[in-house]
Order: sequence, then structure tokens, then C-alpha cells
Amino acid sequence: MTAVASSYEDEQDKLRAQADGSDIVVTAPKEPEVNPAIYRDVEPLLFRGFLSVGAEINDVLFVFKSLNQHEFEMLRLSGGIFGQNVPPKFWDIFLAYGVFMVDGVNILSERDRYIPKITAMFAGLSREAKQRVIRHVSEINRRANNAVVLTEAYFTESYSRFRWAQVRGMDLTSTAVTGVYGTERLGMNWAQQAWRALNYYEDRNEEIDRDWENAKFIGSCMVGKGIQKVYAQDVERRRKDHDDRLARKDKILRQVVLGESMSEKAQNQNGAVMISARTADELAEQVQKDLRGEKDWHDEVVEAQERRIKDSMQAQRSHFEVLSKAHEEAFGPKFLTSTAALSGLTPAEVQERILRSKQIEAQAAARSMVYPDLTDPKVGNFLEKWGMTATEVQTEMSQTDKDISNVVPIAPPRDPGTPFGRKK
Repeated sequence: MTAVASSYEDEQDKLRAQADGSDIVVTAPKEPEVNPAIYRDVEPLLFRGFLSVGAEINDVLFVFKSLNQHEFEMLRLSGGIFGQNVPPKFWDIFLAYGVFMVDGVNILSERDRYIPKITAMFAGLSREAKQRVIRHVSEINRRANNAVVLTEAYFTESYSRFRWAQVRGMDLTSTAVTGVYGTERLGMNWAQQAWRALNYYEDRNEEIDRDWENAKFIGSCMVGKGIQKVYAQDVERRRKDHDDRLARKDKILRQVVLGESMSEKAQNQNGAVMISARTADELAEQVQKDLRGEKDWHDEVVEAQERRIKDSMQAQRSHFEVLSKAHEEAFGPKFLTSTAALSGLTPAEVQERILRSKQIEAQAAARSMVYPDLTDPKVGNFLEKWGMTATEVQTEMSQTDKDISNVVPIAPPRDPGTPFGRKK
């Protein structure tokens, strides 16, 4: 035991030396957290049955609610919608079905008696007031539809399973769950039905896994090491199910929050879902796939981006061709084409151009030596401003030098001496 302990301490000292003497901290991977505010409309839809919004009409307080699929079906039948045309009374009945409370009184328990009176009241409202109320009721129905989609993502959260443990075996529309008298007359909405089904199958999967673990334990007593392969397969299966659930949850959140489509076609266009390696085995598997040349999510994203760039360039080229053709049809060809064939320079012409280029370079060098001021950039800018060239200035200066040398005599040199010295 002493040798084992000393070996362990030696290994720990080596690891600390590699980490610059600091303690080694390993962070276990965990699922990305979702802000609970995303599910602010899901829980009222599950445990109350509807969403609500308050309003005041002619000094009377109203509370409107969202409608479920059963109410929409009754509304379609009672509103007289059997084709494409919507009768005017449909919107009055729609608002009446959306009323939850009137002046603090819950009407759900005696809804059949109140709906005709409320329908007549909304029929007497002005067009502008009625449209404003319809917009608010339509908005909470839109939020309820998004909450139905988010129910599947909400099911994957841990607190969802806690709530399922609280209400399992109970009717989600009963007053004991909702706390509102009369909700049992509304029926279960799509979110409640989906949440119950998902939790039911999750309970069944847990029972099956428990029975399977017991069977593997009994088999391991008789088979021995051969059961390790079965254990490895189960671990891989659970990891794949976990990744698939995270990918599905990511798609749902992107659809509701970002407005992205969940269809497979749109998913292929926008790129693959990124699933990064979380363990050493996953990283080794990813490296092996790279060595074999298999494509991962990064390769698919790059190919999708290249495909979008090529399609954009092709569309732009086609657009320019259409514009060019339309311009030629309207105004004629822009450039005149020649039927004469193009020919290159002969060796003699190439030699002549090289000699000419060397002569020009030699003249420029000589000019800079005789008149160095002409090579100054400031002088060049000045000459360009007044419309003159360095060659013209050089010619004039040369001619001026000749004229001055011919007209003005050159004084003879005198003997050097003291200018103001005394004569002896």
C-alpha cells in the first residue's frame, strides 16, 4: 500500500508541474441552459388550459382567453363558416368565445347562457373598437400556438418532470389542477395532450430500462466479460438518443425564437446541427472519421456556404445577362465589333520598341543630370498647373543659355589680392 500511495503522489506531482503548480480543475460537460422565460406561456397553457389578457370596454372589465382546438371547431360550426366566405357575425361569436371573465365574474361554468348576450354586446360595438379587441385576442391565440410547439422542448427540462410527478394521474382540466371553476368544460388542448403523451412514453422507457438493467445483471453472472459489449452498445445508444433530443430541442427553440423552419430541406440549406465532441472517445472517433475522409458538420457547413455563394454568383450573372440583352434590344449594341483578326508584333517591331524605350530612359537620365530641378515633383506639379512640360522648359533654358553666352561678354579674370589693402 505504501508503494502504491507513493506512486500516486509522484503522478500527482508530475501533473501539478505540468499545470504550473496550480490545482487541476476538470469541468464536466453539461447541457446548455434555457432561460425559463422562454416557457412563460407553456405552463399557463398546461396547468390552467389557456392564456389570458385583460381589457376595459365601456368602463366594464373583461378578461379574454385563448381558444383551444375544440372551441375553434365549435366556433366554425356556430359561426356559419362552411366555405371561403366569413360572415360578419363570425367575429362577434369569436370574441364571445374568447371571454373568460366579465366585471370579475367567471362565465365558464355557465358559458352556454352567457355567450348569446355577449355576442349581441360585441355586435353593437363600433368597427374600430371591435377590430382593436380582435387584434388583442388574436395575439394571445398566436402565443398559445407557439406555446404548443414549445411543449416538446419544455418536456426535456428537469422541472417539467417534477410537475409531471405532481399531477400524474390527475385530469389536467379539473379545478384541482387549474384552480378555475368551469375549465373541465373546455376539454384538453393540444399542449396538454402532447405533454401527457411525452411523459407517458418517458415513464415507459424508464421502466423498460430498469427491467433491461436487471436482465443484464443476471446475464453478467453467467456470461462474464462478454456482457461488456452489451454495456458499450447501451452507452452508445443512450448517447445517441441524448444528442438527438438536444438537436430536436435546438430546432424547436430556433423555430419559435428565431423563426427558422424545422423542415429537413431548410435544415440542409442552413447547415447541419453542430454536435461537438464531449469526451475523449468522441474526439478520437471524430479524428478517425476525418482520417477516413468522412464529412462532419463542419464540412457540411462549408459546402453549404460554398453552394450559396455559387448560386448567388450564378443568379447575379444571369441577371446581368438579362439586363445586357434588354439594353441591346432597346438601344442597340454598345461596342462596335471588328472582323479583322488580331495579330501579334513581329520580332523587328519588338526590338524597335525596346530601343525606343531605352532612348527615352537615357534622355530622362541626361535631363535630370543637366537640369536636376526639373526632376523635383513640386516643379512638375507647377509646370502641369501652367500647361508646360519639362521638355519645353529644357529647350527654352538651353536656348536662353546660348543667347546669354553670345551677348554678354565674360569678364577677364583678375589677380587675387587683398581688396582693401594699403599700397606700398
